[in-house]
Amino acid sequence: MPRALLASLLLLALPTAARGDDCVLTAGPKDRIGRGQDVVVEAGQTVETALALDGNVIVRKGAKVKQAVAVNGNVIIEARSKVTGTAAAFGGKIQLAPDAKIEGSRLELGDGLKVTGENGKQVDLKLSISGESLSDLLLSKMVEKARTCRIQQGTDGGIHLL
Repeated sequence: MPRALLASLLLLALPTAARGDDCVLTAGPKDRIGRGQDVVVEAGQTVETALALDGNVIVRKGAKVKQAVAVNGNVIIEARSKVTGTAAAFGGKIQLAPDAKIEGSRLELGDGLKVTGENGKQVDLKLSISGESLSDLLLSKMVEKARTCRIQQGTDGGIHLL
């Protein structure tokens, strides 16, 4: 799993006082970000990062994305489309058409934590603290924090959680 994705997950799970109050997502010209709506990468498009907060990421037939991330939504990868890096769904599922491809890792946080590496090996974890699901705790904090993030245009061509 890419370190940036893991760092984002951990950062969102930290208490607000431990990291400051501001959450800013900086998007570059090849990124697509949406809040409260689906982010659709159309056929023939190439996108660096597709990120949906409270929505789905949909990668249409023939499209190519480096990273596809949905917070409180699904990542839907249609036929003959490709994710060249990581696909992650926090509070949703990754739906992969039979002839679509994810070249990197897959991460689903919902009913437990499910990680599939580039080599196809899978790890499923279901942990609880005092009878409460750890994935539910992390997910609720992540969604809560994601809903307060500001989105701004960046100059370096990447999405950063600041």
